[in-house]
Amino acid sequence: MDLNLIKDLVFVEGVSGFESKIRGKIKNEIEKSKPDDIKIDNLGNLIAIKKGKSDNFILFVAHMDELGLVVSAIDEDGLISFKKIGGIDDKILPSRFFRILGSKGEVVGVTGLLPPHLSIDNKTSENTIPWYNLKIDIGAKSKSEVLEKGIEVGTPIVFQKEFYTNDDLIISRGLDDRVGVYILTKILEFFKEKKPYNNIIIAFTVEEEIGLRGASVLANNFNPDFVIAIDSMSSTDIYNTPSIYKNSINLGFGPVIRKVDARMIVDEDVFDFIKNIANKGEIPYQIGVSGGSTDASIIEISNKGYKSVPLCVPIRYTHS
Repeated sequence: MDLNLIKDLVFVEGVSGFESKIRGKIKNEIEKSKPDDIKIDNLGNLIAIKKGKSDNFILFVAHMDELGLVVSAIDEDGLISFKKIGGIDDKILPSRFFRILGSKGEVVGVTGLLPPHLSIDNKTSENTIPWYNLKIDIGAKSKSEVLEKGIEVGTPIVFQKEFYTNDDLIISRGLDDRVGVYILTKILEFFKEKKPYNNIIIAFTVEEEIGLRGASVLANNFNPDFVIAIDSMSSTDIYNTPSIYKNSINLGFGPVIRKVDARMIVDEDVFDFIKNIANKGEIPYQIGVSGGSTDASIIEISNKGYKSVPLCVPIRYTHS
């Protein structure tokens, strides 16, 4: 495993709708594997094609976008309001460092809390502060000072990230879905000097976190015979998982065939096909049932319908 590449992918920003930098990073990486074609479609999906020996097309998908925020207003006293981009729980927003991606460079800000020394109501710590009542403080004294730094309404904001390893585990934000992006780059690398049997389409999609938007156009453009979405899935081996999911998906027990989620139930024949491949190859795997969804769900019901399956990497504390 190339930890340096995973780390590089994690640290390049790519809030949904603002994926240009991560798209450029991925493009530079996959060019090393010399695919037969690389293109960017009208929505911003990055697509690589490796020609095979047959007439069949296999589509692999991973989303390149990530959760984030966007500047929604700037107060006269220099505090910054924001709107959430993607499924972010309000509980994780206070006391965070954020990087505001202004036109003149990054500016670091914080969503601070009232210090306990100044609190006059013990209930303060018991309540979740809704996102619309939080402000990002960059230390500016006025709106004009914020604007001078290249920050305006519509400027994207990313969470501050750190990257650590404990034995064979990675601890970091953004693994959803940069780990999927990493896997797809390695598929292309594997076929750098060899021709696959089937034609392979590798798609790095945009705006998955706000409704699977990038993936919605892929099937119509390529008419694939089979679709595999590589994504993350919430690991259930954490202390506060509800009993209906508890310990069904665990770290270290293999990838997950995501059989059922909020928007998709994998076709029985497709599920058996993938399961049989894993069994024959003695590849450990888990079977996943959860909420949420992946790009596979929107591609499956596009146009005439397509055989699709999400294969996922278990990750603890997703979207937090």
